[in-house]
Amino acid sequence: SSAPSFALAFCPLSSLLSAPAIRIFGLRAPGKMSVGQEFWIVAAGCSKEQGSSSEKEAYLAALKSNSTIASRGRGAEDGPWKFDVPDGDRSLLFGSFDNLIRLTDDLQKADSAVDSILHRLERQYVELDPKADFKVKSQRQEKPFLEYLKNWQWDEAKYPKTRSILDNMTLLMSVVTKLDEEARNKTAQYNEFKTAKGNLAKKEGASVTGRDLVDVLTPDVVKINGTADDDFIYTEHITTVVVILARGTDQEFLASYETMVEKVIPLSARKFPGLDDKDGNSLWRVLMFKSAAEAFKRHCREKRIIARDFEYSDDGYRKLKMQREQIEDSVKRQHELVRGLYQAAWSDAMVAWTHIKAMRVFVESVLRFGMPPRFASFIFAPKPGANIAVRKALADVLAKGIPSGPQDKGGDAQDDEEYYPYVSLAFIPFNVPR
Repeated sequence: SSAPSFALAFCPLSSLLSAPAIRIFGLRAPGKMSVGQEFWIVAAGCSKEQGSSSEKEAYLAALKSNSTIASRGRGAEDGPWKFDVPDGDRSLLFGSFDNLIRLTDDLQKADSAVDSILHRLERQYVELDPKADFKVKSQRQEKPFLEYLKNWQWDEAKYPKTRSILDNMTLLMSVVTKLDEEARNKTAQYNEFKTAKGNLAKKEGASVTGRDLVDVLTPDVVKINGTADDDFIYTEHITTVVVILARGTDQEFLASYETMVEKVIPLSARKFPGLDDKDGNSLWRVLMFKSAAEAFKRHCREKRIIARDFEYSDDGYRKLKMQREQIEDSVKRQHELVRGLYQAAWSDAMVAWTHIKAMRVFVESVLRFGMPPRFASFIFAPKPGANIAVRKALADVLAKGIPSGPQDKGGDAQDDEEYYPYVSLAFIPFNVPR
């Protein structure tokens, strides 16, 4: 039908020719992407006759032979390569021309939403694993991202062409949103395990005043034989209080502790040997009647002596040690689970994002070049800092004789808009330094 082409002539250029770039930044490891590297997807119209494959090959050959566009000397990872968006007899379904116009805005919004989710997944994946390996699993194959991009093909199993663009987009957004929600939920669970681990973890420090006594007064340093000479004695009436004495205060304490309150057992103060910290703080225990314990601790505080609330237990220490080992194992398992989830979620989101790009290229190309949909699309990384020269070279190759913009768009256009005589989308897959 020629109706879309006819209608196109009466549509505002600003709504038809615009293809705003999405600028994000990625990195290059050896043979991979560099900081600030941007990929462009461009498309040009082909003749409406059958068998436009030779035209597509000719476009690709011309792009590769152009030294301003091609990546010669920069590594084959920069393209250009075919971006094989379905067209011709195998093209995507969109219904009416009005649907096509609406899809322009809907796809742009979907593109932005997937962009946000994808890069959130990327950031969280890198936080979990600074050496994260970003691979794309698609159509039963797993490939490094650049390899996937070089050989990109429409995934008929996930997004059948018998389904309309709108329905495919709706399904795609539902899947990506669920991926994001699942990742958030699993991350929250993982953080709960990490918090529990932190609550049970040893409080490391040079000073004994800031450490948990369960990690200081351990079974290997405490004497417990079930006799009156034990370091800790707990009976129906007797208890043990632990105090921390600052350097040089032990003699003063020994001279006064028996009379601080009533019912302190005389000569019961005992130092734990070998546990002094670098500041000279030392650990002692005192025996007394249980009824005197709170008053004794209060008098200690008044004298600026640290009296700790601590009850020694062999079984308690072993249970705590077991709890720590269990939570450590749980955190490790959760870490691997969440890491695997982010790896898979990022891959699925990236597949969705490239298909959103392909849908946008299709819609923009039909609006730009008319029906039936016959066009050639390609992807490459422009040379850094050479955008103006590359734009001119693209115009020479893809649309000879048509100025490469900016141009006068009429009264409704924005002053800072730029348009090109070919479809153009831009994106950069990675934006998290690592």
